[in-house]
Amino acid sequence: MAMVPSLSLWVLAWIFLIIGLIALAILIVYTKYGREKSVRLSIISILIVSIFLGFAFHFFLLNWGI
Repeated sequence: MAMVPSLSLWVLAWIFLIIGLIALAILIVYTKYGREKSVRLSIISILIVSIFLGFAFHFFLLNWGI
């Protein structure tokens, strides 16, 4: 029996992956070129990146049947 991936999970996975990568890029740029070190912004960015990338990988794995 062939597994058919769910379109809604596939779309959510790509959306979460894109949001996570954008947040990661913002975090990298901010830490490299930011003038003042804001621990609060860094913690929020790290949380957003980890949550969105975690859900994206989770949804991709669900689509692949793993």
